Amino acid sequence: MINNITDRIHSILNSKGFFKFVIIFFIIEASWIALTAIYPQAFDEQYHFGLIKLYSHHLWPFFSKQPAGANQFGAVAVNSSYLYHYLMSFPYRFIELITKNQDIQIIILRFIDIAMFTYGLILFRKVLLKTRLSKAMSNLIIFVFILIPIVPQLAGQVNYDDLMIPLVAAVCLLSFNMIDQIKKHQLSFKTTALMLILATFTSLVKFAFLPIYLAVVLFFVFYIYRYHRSYFFKIWNSFILDFKKQSLKLKIVLISLLLISVAMFAQRDLVNIVKYHSLNPSCSSVLSIKDCKAYPVWYANYIRHKAIIDHKKSASDNIIVYIGQWLYWMWYRLFFAVNGPGSHFTNYPPLPLPSAMALIVGVSGLIVAIKYRKKILKANPYVILLFLMSLIYLIALITQGYSTYRFTAVLENMNGRYLLPILILIGAILARAFSLAFKKYGHLKVIAACITIIMLLEGGGIFTYIIRSNDSWYWHSNKVVKVNKVVRKITKKVVVTDKKSYATKVWFFN
Repeated sequence: MINNITDRIHSILNSKGFFKFVIIFFIIEASWIALTAIYPQAFDEQYHFGLIKLYSHHLWPFFSKQPAGANQFGAVAVNSSYLYHYLMSFPYRFIELITKNQDIQIIILRFIDIAMFTYGLILFRKVLLKTRLSKAMSNLIIFVFILIPIVPQLAGQVNYDDLMIPLVAAVCLLSFNMIDQIKKHQLSFKTTALMLILATFTSLVKFAFLPIYLAVVLFFVFYIYRYHRSYFFKIWNSFILDFKKQSLKLKIVLISLLLISVAMFAQRDLVNIVKYHSLNPSCSSVLSIKDCKAYPVWYANYIRHKAIIDHKKSASDNIIVYIGQWLYWMWYRLFFAVNGPGSHFTNYPPLPLPSAMALIVGVSGLIVAIKYRKKILKANPYVILLFLMSLIYLIALITQGYSTYRFTAVLENMNGRYLLPILILIGAILARAFSLAFKKYGHLKVIAACITIIMLLEGGGIFTYIIRSNDSWYWHSNKVVKVNKVVRKITKKVVVTDKKSYATKVWFFN
């Protein structure tokens, strides 16, 4: 009886229909934020929208000096994460012709972001399938991902991370194609060029992609040297031969795009390194302190650092303690609820069941992954690449966060959304570990999957936002407020909740 039920559930999880359900569920989640959450939302939505409007008055994304009225966004002329704002300025120009109503403009831009994020989920499913995970496991990973409360809240607002998601997935897929070609001792000019073009442009969407880019480059150097060095010249010759076979038009297009991407990268990143000795120079390295005071993020850190200099505050030197706090906050801020500056960034702790389930899956998955590490990585270069991308990205994220902490003595750069570009990659690794652990117990694996889904649905995804929010979090519309109240009342009857503000050993930062 139980076996028949688990077989049926596995069949559902394995179906295209289930994945379509996941996508539709996600679109509803993100749309709820787009249509009900007041502007601006917490994840720098005001900053991103402001830059989009700024770029809408310029044909090119380059500035010879700081644009007028741009001090509130920092040193815009040297900002290395600008491509999202520049690209989004074009639909904004068209939207502005149709309506001058800022609320409507925001909602339309939010739906463009939802479309980008949704496409990213579709691409990431292809990434998971390519790593030899089953359709059921791949669908389950995507479903679990969209039940993380921060995911729909990020997707439903104007933010450059929404473009990062599909781009990271696309770079993975192109890299996988390159791996397949190298296995056959061949290498396509088209695939290689597209991967380099896309990766370089992605680094201009958000400079935090650079560690992932580095991981890809290091992987191919290692992969060719370790496994295919005796065929290096054969691989190189196949690359040259494939280049010669391509049409002149394709060569011109790809080489032009590659040169443009490299030139744009050099214009910001390389110039920043040479001139300011940093990929992302501090505002005060470019502008005067007086000008930088208009940039809230910089000014807040400036005040905090001044307190350190004046011996009013100090940062701990213990990086182990810092990493422990970093891990806690990342978990907390993947599952908490947060509003924007309109309510002074009010945030409430996660709901108990989904956050606890995530902790159980994460910790147990890590233990199992360590146990089966050799089997997970053996003869699977795709997983090795995903592991390297995740590892180098995490190291860079922790290093940057610790550096900021030493500068301000405040635990910053601990937002769970920073993990979203690699969470599905990590999910692929943990899923392979669980598959090995449950290899002889297929029905238990299905039961575990069901328990995970049920626990996450107990307040995960958009439900955390709905339950934790109040009237000040919504657009100033009686209909929006009324609908949210009704849905919140219904949701609370079927979801295990707790107090919005409390102090316990678990939420020790609250």
